[in-house]
Amino acid sequence: MRIWALIIASIAFALYVTCPRMTAMIAAESKITGLNPVSTITLGCILGIPMFLVMYYTLIRFGVEVTVILAAAFDVAAALLVGKLNLKAGIELLIITAFVYAGIKLAPIISSSILKMW
Repeated sequence: MRIWALIIASIAFALYVTCPRMTAMIAAESKITGLNPVSTITLGCILGIPMFLVMYYTLIRFGVEVTVILAAAFDVAAALLVGKLNLKAGIELLIITAFVYAGIKLAPIISSSILKMW
């Protein structure tokens, strides 16, 4: 029975990480580099496994704030690797990071408030 829970949780995780932002980044990277997107996706997923583990253990050990900062650092590193980091991109990254952090903190408060109204 535990194997089914693992399969379901893994499928859910795959659905979480399969988002429009990642798809757009893969498309942009493939266009810039001229590489096969399927190869980029496959190798990127394999290389992403230890990074997800780092993010997970950072969250568990140091909390949301440090994890969000680490995620932003990963985004900066990705932008540097594809040569797309400039002042505008940096400001956008800062804004996105602030909204992600705010969303993490505010979502439980807002959802609890909405449920209390019912």
